Amino acid sequence: MKKIVFVLCLLLTTSFVSAAVPPMTIAQLDQLISSLTAAHKTDDEIAMRLETVRIGEQLTPQELQSLLAAHPGPKTTQQIMILTLDSSQLAPLASDIPALPAPSAADQADLLKKAYMIALETFPKIPRLNADKSTLRFQNGVAFIKNTSGNGGNMSNSTGYSEIAEPIKLSLIDQQTIHIVTDAGLEDAPAILKQKDPGGQLGQVSQTIPGLSLVAVLTDLAKTTPKWLRWQTLNTRQTAVFAFVLPRKQSSYKINYCCFPENEHIGSEMGFAGNNGTATTFNPYKSAPGYHGELYIDMKTGLIVRLITKADPKVTDFVHQEDIRVDFEPTMVGSTPYVLPDHVTILTTVVPNGDSMAKFSTRRTLFDVRYLNYRP
Repeated sequence: MKKIVFVLCLLLTTSFVSAAVPPMTIAQLDQLISSLTAAHKTDDEIAMRLETVRIGEQLTPQELQSLLAAHPGPKTTQQIMILTLDSSQLAPLASDIPALPAPSAADQADLLKKAYMIALETFPKIPRLNADKSTLRFQNGVAFIKNTSGNGGNMSNSTGYSEIAEPIKLSLIDQQTIHIVTDAGLEDAPAILKQKDPGGQLGQVSQTIPGLSLVAVLTDLAKTTPKWLRWQTLNTRQTAVFAFVLPRKQSSYKINYCCFPENEHIGSEMGFAGNNGTATTFNPYKSAPGYHGELYIDMKTGLIVRLITKADPKVTDFVHQEDIRVDFEPTMVGSTPYVLPDHVTILTTVVPNGDSMAKFSTRRTLFDVRYLNYRP
């Protein structure tokens, strides 16, 4: 019964949000900001208006620079950055789609074969490298989730974290640069440490490097044939974009997040007030969903320059969304050229209260990651 209520809450919440906020174009967003500025609205007022905006096309670096050219206030700038990150995996502007006919089926197959061959031959040979990883983390939800651990008395009447915490808007909560090591172009996963407060505001994050390596995706794609999607101009490159779908049985995708609460009734079943209560335990959440995504291949070089993967979890899963975009760039390390991850965006949505009895809610977290200063 609890799972049925969970699903209904999810469907109603998702439908309401989608219906209430129709997407804007980038041009409409530009007009909105210009009109609010012309009306002498404050930075707070413009930022609050942008919190309700959803855009339906990708806000590219070029469009971002155009919006920031008017020198908006810091809160407005942050909201524009959030919109940029949140739209990073959407379809591009029409101006970035060349009006060219699709290649023949044979040419598509040749292009995919060349791209696969280059990636599968070069990535496993990339040595261990050091790099700096710069991360911006944006998050919403409530600051703490309900924790009713304990026994004795009527715990449902106690003041849990969720009853005293203020909801927080999608905003920057963390910014850091750390040293990391990569192997074959893939970041080493950090050691899994037991969280002191998995129910805290920074809880429910992947315990491993999210998503799959390019080599793992290409290995999965041996089981299917990507479909032609479009041409796209990407950072002055003409790229061929292919879409793919890997169902659960053909997928090597893994989700491993820590940690979600589960409440258990403890004490007497007789209803005596002095011997009733609930205990909250926090458990990792693992699943093996299917996924879908896009491959971007540079027509001139055959290099894969962008990979998008989007997990396809079940509606009852605690992790509702894990969408990842990885941009690859030719990079010189000393005198040796490699193709390495340069920019990554990760969009996640989780149910922070898990299978507990607290009120249903979702928490979105957006990561903007840059890899810098690759070195031996």
